[in-house]
Amino acid sequence: MRVVRPSEYRAMPWKNGGGVTTEIRASPPSGSFDWRVSIATVNADGPFSTFAGYERHIMTLSGEGMTLDIDRRGKFALKPLLPFSFSGDARVYGSLLQGAVLDFNLIVRRDFGSANLSVSGCKAGDKLDSEKSLHLAYVVQGESQAEGLKLEPNVSFYLGTGEFFTLPAPLKLAICTITPRLLPLPSA
Repeated sequence: MRVVRPSEYRAMPWKNGGGVTTEIRASPPSGSFDWRVSIATVNADGPFSTFAGYERHIMTLSGEGMTLDIDRRGKFALKPLLPFSFSGDARVYGSLLQGAVLDFNLIVRRDFGSANLSVSGCKAGDKLDSEKSLHLAYVVQGESQAEGLKLEPNVSFYLGTGEFFTLPAPLKLAICTITPRLLPLPSA
């Protein structure tokens, strides 16, 4: 398990120049990414950046919410802590319902793998693990100690494929599960 503290997050401009995102973790960490987890404050209505070839998973962490107008799909209301997924290829326009929101984003390149974003109220003793996936968990509520480090809101931790972690205390987590596609076996 690797704890990722907010001091390690990287602020960067949105792809469309309309704001700033705070990258929690990306793989690879520079250049074109296979997957990325980030948070962003949205202060005004406006277009979303397109990410052709990627799937996007989003939810609001705070604020009253936002409506996404997705080209060819319609309008969808984002509510706090309720994940929503859409194609990064789509043209999307976000409209704030009432003031700024803080959103949480998971973006995964389709030909790299698949992903899921969920929110879980975990109990002490619950175990996060996977044989074929990796996890990035973002603490939404609660506090705990883990491997001598404090887990608290806005702190994340990362589990690679095959790693596990047993929660020492209750925490509400945003959990990103990322599953790489298996590469085909070379032909004989």
